[in-house]
Amino acid sequence: MVAVVVILSATVSVFVLGVAEDINTPAPNVVDTTGKFELQTDAFQSNQIVRISHVAGDSIPVEEIEIIVRASGPDVDTKVRLVDLPAEDWSIDASNMKGDKDLIDSTSRTPGGAKIQNQVIVSGDSNVWSVGDTIQFRIKTGEADFRDGGTPDADKLEVVIVHTESNSIVSENTFIP
Repeated sequence: MVAVVVILSATVSVFVLGVAEDINTPAPNVVDTTGKFELQTDAFQSNQIVRISHVAGDSIPVEEIEIIVRASGPDVDTKVRLVDLPAEDWSIDASNMKGDKDLIDSTSRTPGGAKIQNQVIVSGDSNVWSVGDTIQFRIKTGEADFRDGGTPDADKLEVVIVHTESNSIVSENTFIP
């Protein structure tokens, strides 16, 4: 009888004292994503474009997402974390980066003056990453060049999308161009 009372009082105290507050929020279930890494060879050499599309599963508010980008190769071993999303005006800048801020190309205009956007969500303006939405950003060639003969030579790009509320990985893509 004493053992039952001790176990019961311990269980009640856990809930009353708030020890159960440390239980993590469950991660959203992003069932499928697709990734593309496009190396465009044109006059504007910063067009190493990463696109991660949400194909199936739960929607996630963009403010609950952080993106880890790692570039590696013979001349490169660097990473950056994209934070405080969505970025203002959908354009990623230094305030949205932790780590190697030079890895992400935050140039806003081409040499000809055309506007470029690093869009965290390419679709409507809901600020929710949902089925059909695409996350997009550019890798700066001066920091990690994936083109043949480019310098600094990079040969592997990893992109990990983290749900910050649950600290869980919801998408992981590796590109070897």
